[in-house]
Amino acid sequence: LKPCVDALIVIANDKLLDILPEAVPLNDALTCADDILRQGVVGISDIIVNPGLINVDFSDVRSVMSNAGTALMGIGSGNGPDRARLAAQRAVASPLLECDLVAATGAVFNIVGGPDMTLGEITAASEIIEAAMDPEANII
Repeated sequence: LKPCVDALIVIANDKLLDILPEAVPLNDALTCADDILRQGVVGISDIIVNPGLINVDFSDVRSVMSNAGTALMGIGSGNGPDRARLAAQRAVASPLLECDLVAATGAVFNIVGGPDMTLGEITAASEIIEAAMDPEANII
């Protein structure tokens, strides 16, 4: 499939052991893998379709995803006073990432928060993501 697509997102089922208990029923584990993939697809479509404070359009996403090869997906969430920093750390340290982000040539990241989200929170999350990647990476 890889030679026929611009970007291929792989969810390695064996990586599910890093985030789920061993006793989880197989059907539940596979449902979790499906949900992780769904979150990625919905996340990308939301970036394109839903207007945000900083708008990203299809051409921005295409510039990162075109001829990208294997695509990685990190998802993180956080609560409390350090919520944005915590979410970014969880996204870049996701056990589902197959390789180190420093090898990535580009990234599209989206931060979703309430009306009380601050510029400082966005800056902290952005710095964590940028620090995990190659300085020359195309980050949108």
